[in-house]
Amino acid sequence: MQKMISCKRMLLLAGLLCFWLSSAAQAEDRVVVIPMGSAKPLQNVVTVAKGNGKFTNPVAAVNSITDASATNPYLVLIAPGTYTLTTTLVMKPYVDISGSGENITKLTGAISSSASLDETSAIVKGANHTTLSNLSINNTGGHTYSIGIYTTGLDFSAQMQQVLATATGGTVNFGIYNSSSSPIMTGVNVIAEGTGDGNVGVQNYNHSSPIMTEVNIVVSGGADVNHGVENNNNSSPTMTGVNTIVSGGTTNYGVLNFMSSSPTIRRSSIAGATDGLSNISSSTATISQSTIFNGVSGTGFTCVACDNGVGAALGAACL
Repeated sequence: MQKMISCKRMLLLAGLLCFWLSSAAQAEDRVVVIPMGSAKPLQNVVTVAKGNGKFTNPVAAVNSITDASATNPYLVLIAPGTYTLTTTLVMKPYVDISGSGENITKLTGAISSSASLDETSAIVKGANHTTLSNLSINNTGGHTYSIGIYTTGLDFSAQMQQVLATATGGTVNFGIYNSSSSPIMTGVNVIAEGTGDGNVGVQNYNHSSPIMTEVNIVVSGGADVNHGVENNNNSSPTMTGVNTIVSGGTTNYGVLNFMSSSPTIRRSSIAGATDGLSNISSSTATISQSTIFNGVSGTGFTCVACDNGVGAALGAACL
């Protein structure tokens, strides 16, 4: 009798197990399909694309947003493609802009001024409380100034990530120009080149102290002066993993510090065909765990665990 009861219990348990497995399998097979045509657009996501986007022009997409705030942020998402801009894309607070990849979303144009170092010579003007990411910017200039990205009055709430900024075609070309501005720049690549008077990869002017991390800068050409990074008028960026290669002009500095500027440079590779680093007019620079090619000019350098790129350690004064 006991064996019979045990067998019945086993059969009952086996039956329940089979029912549960069958029900679970049926539940897994129930897939809710929402037709794409009936799906509602994502809230506060504005799309830009060559086809099937809400906009085809990134400038129009940003200008359409009028109610962005800390509690109502937006994302402008730009699909793959090359978008030719005829007016500057002026970013707005709490409106992030993201491409689909540095090599596949490209903003280009010939936006250039003969008189003003400001957004009238730039493809993009930055804003606080924003992130610009995953795209490339190319200004082909045509007048005196050509700027890839221009910023003014920004703090650390403004960020650039995985961006390529290129400036060519002007008498003077700036990949990125920060004026009284301190954005956070991470994973940024910069190219400034041309046959005019000079080229600057990143210009930090008038109390600009951006945080620059993993920034690669190539500057070439020019009939006069080329600078990888120029820190001017009390500008003191923090530069970590910054690599500069500067050549082609009459004078080529990897990093130039001017008018009481004082950058902090860590784990970087600074190369200029004339000097790696130059301090002018009461400027100082503190450099650690970095390589400085072609030496330094001026005074006010402090080096810790640095080398000259050809196997020799540099002293405390970077000599």
